[in-house]
Amino acid sequence: MLQNCYKTIKKGRAGSPKKTSVGIMNLKRLVTVIVAGFALCLMFNVSCEAAATTKATTKEKSSNKYTESELRYMSSIIYCEARGESYAGQKAVGIVVMNRVRSKSFPDSVKEVIYQRGQFSPVRNGALNKALKIYDQQKKKGKFKSEMKSCRKAAKEVLEGSTTIKVRGKKKEMKSYLFFSRYIAKARYQLGSHQFK
Repeated sequence: MLQNCYKTIKKGRAGSPKKTSVGIMNLKRLVTVIVAGFALCLMFNVSCEAAATTKATTKEKSSNKYTESELRYMSSIIYCEARGESYAGQKAVGIVVMNRVRSKSFPDSVKEVIYQRGQFSPVRNGALNKALKIYDQQKKKGKFKSEMKSCRKAAKEVLEGSTTIKVRGKKKEMKSYLFFSRYIAKARYQLGSHQFK
């Protein structure tokens, strides 16, 4: 069904209209087809990846969008887990959270991954709630202090889709890592005081 929608979209953009009004009508039709495709995905509980990847309306480079809430939670968990680490260490912690969001083995939102039972000690010991309050206070003042500022920068990069860190001038791909801790059995990578696997 989605393939038919995609074929319709491709046909709709094949010709380039000469008049603005015709172009607007074609754009409206295209948007209607995309929305209908998503509605069908939701109705039949089918993956919407095919519909999501049809970006026929613009040639702009797509960037991952994230909400203020996601930025708040990601910044705060990085603050709790890695504020004393290097920037690469902070970003690596955020990448693990996002890898879990993308994994079928974990919940599919930043907040749900963070609050998944037994996964992050700052949730259990109250440190996350304190970090969220610090984030909110600094945001209200309009200025983030150095530790939260760095964690927030790392969170933004990770939420925008970055999966690499830079250590001693070399890039390290982190998209296959789902766990980190001070000590972790069968760790595949060590960065600062965290081990990753």
